[in-house]
Amino acid sequence: MQREDGANPFNGALVVGVPDETAPQIAHETRRVAATLSTENVLLGPAATVGRVTAAAQGVSIVHLACHGRFSSKSPLMSGIKLADGWLTVRDNYKLRLPRGLVTLSACNTGRTVVGSGDELMGLIRSFLAAGASSLVVSLWIVNDESAAGIMTDFYGAWQAGATPSAALRDAQRAMLDRRPHPAFWAPFIMEGSP
Repeated sequence: MQREDGANPFNGALVVGVPDETAPQIAHETRRVAATLSTENVLLGPAATVGRVTAAAQGVSIVHLACHGRFSSKSPLMSGIKLADGWLTVRDNYKLRLPRGLVTLSACNTGRTVVGSGDELMGLIRSFLAAGASSLVVSLWIVNDESAAGIMTDFYGAWQAGATPSAALRDAQRAMLDRRPHPAFWAPFIMEGSP
């Protein structure tokens, strides 16, 4: 994971997972992503509280959040991701100070936005970019628990092997397309920000 100028921007990773009975693969995804990124900075299940996640995310280059997501078109500032003790909302994200890096939101509806009164897009994407992230992987609709785990494992594997993040996501989606051809399984994730 080196930039074209040869500098290594990697400053560690935080991997967060909040599995439940409707999304049990989140636990496997969390462990596989952490192993691929060679990090022990993992908050899983009850340990993944809003306070712990926001504190641990402050100094790392990669933040991977595998949990439930929600988008509220009527109140976009309340859109968020569900952690162990509550929701990390758009409003909360504006208070974060992330170093330039990647935030992956492996959750449902994390890439949806609404156009505000000033023609501004409001949603999780904008809030994480405002917090300092340079790029995000987000979803445009409800994701399948099993295919999301597969895509994320393949994504980080391809990235670790030297692909750019956008190429790594494309490769992961192609691999899922071969296994599960319906777009509901391979197409929900997109990359925003710097490729």
